[in-house]
Amino acid sequence: MNKDKKRRIISTITTVTVHLLLLLILALVTLKLADSDHLEDGVPVLLGNVDDAAGEDLDGLPNEESAEEPEVTEDESETAETAETAETPDVPEPAPQPEPQITQEKERSIAAEEAKKREEELRKREAEAAKKRAVEEAAKKKAAEEAAKKKAAEEAAKKKAAEEAAKKRAEEEAKRKAEEAARKKAAEEEAKKKAAEEAARKKAEEEAARKAAINSKMQGAFGKGGNQGSSGNGTGDGNQGSPTGNGNKGAVSGVGGVGTAIVGTRKVLHLEEPPYDDPTSEGTIVVAITVNAAGRVIAASIKSATTTSAILRNAATSAARKSSFTSGSDNEQGTITYKFKQK
Repeated sequence: MNKDKKRRIISTITTVTVHLLLLLILALVTLKLADSDHLEDGVPVLLGNVDDAAGEDLDGLPNEESAEEPEVTEDESETAETAETAETPDVPEPAPQPEPQITQEKERSIAAEEAKKREEELRKREAEAAKKRAVEEAAKKKAAEEAAKKKAAEEAAKKKAAEEAAKKRAEEEAKRKAEEAARKKAAEEEAKKKAAEEAARKKAEEEAARKAAINSKMQGAFGKGGNQGSSGNGTGDGNQGSPTGNGNKGAVSGVGGVGTAIVGTRKVLHLEEPPYDDPTSEGTIVVAITVNAAGRVIAASIKSATTTSAILRNAATSAARKSSFTSGSDNEQGTITYKFKQK
């Protein structure tokens, strides 16, 4: 806007200056024409003899006050003119070219036309400048709109990316929490399971210890006292006894036999045979087992036993843990019975 105002001021000053110059030129031309008209009026001069026109000298100096002009008659003037005509041939003088007379009205009209032209040129320049400004403004507006659209698109893209990142973080957090909850639940279930197995094992051991104590009391009641023992070769279907003292035959070897394995409706895939590492003892050991859904024995403990041999009891529980059954839907409880007999 400041540039437009400055241009208008410069245009106004230029217009006023040009008008003043035109008025000055018009005044000078008018004065010159007036002077030329005055000079063209002139003073009439009579042409005659040069000698007569020179006058006479009186006392060396002409006395303008006392000098009298000789009267010239018409005859003399005609004679003089005839003589002059005879002496000097007529040379046709060129006809003076009529000078164009420029009047004030014409000057005013010319000045008005010039001013009109200048105004038209000024309006034209202003129109062109306005058009140029309009084009520039339109270009600026278009550039601003495009910049705004670009910025809006960038903001939308950033917002979308932020939302997607937040959504992804929320999903990851939810997944992490779910996994953590699942691990916690599994750990709790495993702890409960271990606690139940431990409780079952302790109960089975207590029961086995109680039964073993009862059996021991019964054996003490019906057996022989002292450290004496005997050995002999058994006949029939009975088992050969093993001496506990200094017998002649000494200890005999034995084998571990398997009785029955019951785990719900599952079938036996493999029953591990326990080693018979204590030939001085024999008896029947019932092992309580827990089988998981895959059919593996995950817990084994003594349920009942007719022997107090720790070697045979450990061999029975170890063999039970190595046994396997068909798969099922959940954990199941069952038993495996091992019978240890001497040869």
